[in-house]
Amino acid sequence: MKMNRNEMEALYAFGCPNLKATVERLRMVAALAPDPVAKKLFYMLSVKLSAEGVERWYRCFYRRLRVLKNRREGCYDETDED
Repeated sequence: MKMNRNEMEALYAFGCPNLKATVERLRMVAALAPDPVAKKLFYMLSVKLSAEGVERWYRCFYRRLRVLKNRREGCYDETDED
C-alpha cells in the first residue's frame, strides 16, 4: 500500500501498534478536525487502514515508520536497538 507524506505524518502522530485503536482514533480526529482538508485526510487514512489484509503488515510498517522518523529527527528511544 502506498502512503503519501501527509498520511505518514498523520499515522506517526496519531497511530499506535494496535491497528483497531489507530483506525478508531483517526476517525475521532476526523470528526473533530475543523479543516475540511484535514478531516478528509484523517478519514481517508482510516478507510485505507480498514482494508482487508492490512493487519498482516501494519504492525511492522508502523514500527519502521517510527524508527525512520526518529532517526531523521535525531532522537532515539530505548526501543531502537540498531
